[in-house]
Amino acid sequence: MPVQTMRREVVFRRVAHLLIALAPLYYALPVELPILSVHRWTLVVVFFLGICAFEAYRLKKGMTFLGLRPHERGQIASFAWAAAGIAAVLWLCPHDVAAAALVGMACVDPLAGELRKAKGDSVAVVSSLAAYFVLAFSVLFLWEWRDGLLVVILAAVGSITAVGAERTKVRYVDDDFLMLVVPGAAMTLLTLI
Repeated sequence: MPVQTMRREVVFRRVAHLLIALAPLYYALPVELPILSVHRWTLVVVFFLGICAFEAYRLKKGMTFLGLRPHERGQIASFAWAAAGIAAVLWLCPHDVAAAALVGMACVDPLAGELRKAKGDSVAVVSSLAAYFVLAFSVLFLWEWRDGLLVVILAAVGSITAVGAERTKVRYVDDDFLMLVVPGAAMTLLTLI
């Protein structure tokens, strides 16, 4: 694959990742959608089922397209894993926690990948921890009025679990899913204590 084409695919994947940061706008929708007369959670289900149907078709036909990595040709692609993670956190986590997990993953996963290539693993880990903490802290602080110490703890736990999930390589489960669900679950559990 030519370098220019490879770089274009990387840029496409990075931009797609960053667009995930817009997912918390889901919460700006009215709970009852007036035109469709359905609850907004129906959109999450339709979104996820649509991605699943497309992914099943893609796998059956052996399709590839811009942004798909070579190893994803015969397995569930990262975008499908990301869709599962997005649906899970939007549906199961408190709004502020879901927003923090979504914005954190959207920004930090591409950052970690670029830094790992350019600066090495240790710089990528430290920078990713710091970036996720700042993003999660900002979202949690601005979204919901929680105790300041709890926001710090949630952001710290979120950053540690997200970066740990990004670094964990599981053969068939993409880190896009893990970087959403693991910190989302960890932060949610802490809000219940």
